[in-house]
Amino acid sequence: MEVKVLFCLCVLLHCILLASSYSGKLLYSTYTSIMEFDIDTHNVTVLVELGVNSVYAMDYDYKNRFIYFPRYNTRDIVRFAYPSKTIILQTVVKTDQYQSGIAVDSTNGHIYWTTYDVIGRLSRCNLDGSNVTVLSTLSLPFVIRLDLTNRWMYIVEHDIGIFKSTFDLSEKRTIVNFTSTPVYCMDIRRRSSDTEENRLYWINNDGDMKSCEDDGSDVKTILSTNISRSYLAISVVGSNIYYANDNQLLMVTKTPGSTPTILYNDTNRIDSIFVFDSSGM
Repeated sequence: MEVKVLFCLCVLLHCILLASSYSGKLLYSTYTSIMEFDIDTHNVTVLVELGVNSVYAMDYDYKNRFIYFPRYNTRDIVRFAYPSKTIILQTVVKTDQYQSGIAVDSTNGHIYWTTYDVIGRLSRCNLDGSNVTVLSTLSLPFVIRLDLTNRWMYIVEHDIGIFKSTFDLSEKRTIVNFTSTPVYCMDIRRRSSDTEENRLYWINNDGDMKSCEDDGSDVKTILSTNISRSYLAISVVGSNIYYANDNQLLMVTKTPGSTPTILYNDTNRIDSIFVFDSSGM
């Protein structure tokens, strides 16, 4: 009987570890490159040489298998097939504005992006770059994330807060007012069961990683780095939060008080993170 109980406990523990861990690829950008980090082996591969450029966001079209990202300095949006043995950049949109955030809506064939410029804008176009439309003017919007299931978008105005809007902007409201600014990174953890809520995660300039439900309630502090700087990259998958502290790539669980693990030290500052979910293909 004791052997059976012990076996059941081992199986249960194994299942819990599988549910809380994540295996796959993590893409991150620096001022010179887009890199691929293997979460299992910690191997790092250069995917794209950027020259001298800044990429503050990446998102994936799981339907057509393209990574989309804005190049801040060259003021355009490009894409490349991924996974692929050969990386070929395709220009999707060329503008005279500085793009910062990007989000892909594969279901309706759209990409959305934010313009971090004198006049901040939220814009949209088709996946091939056609039908460019300016949807709204905003105050220095830096990040955009989409909840495709419930058809909500979340946008960080870096010196104000986070506002939530329907895709057609018919309903929008501020759900988080920042108490410490600026904020340059944010992600949304989608619910994986009926008992969980969508939650937003961000890091402010004081080094506080915070979280709230998707209506702005239940604000929690996950951790404090106690280092004041611009935190530019965060991505949440399952129970893990991947983020950058300057040139360090780190992982921490979403439980408040958890201790971060350093995954990799790059020679350059990390400006964005995207965790590729192969199960979503």
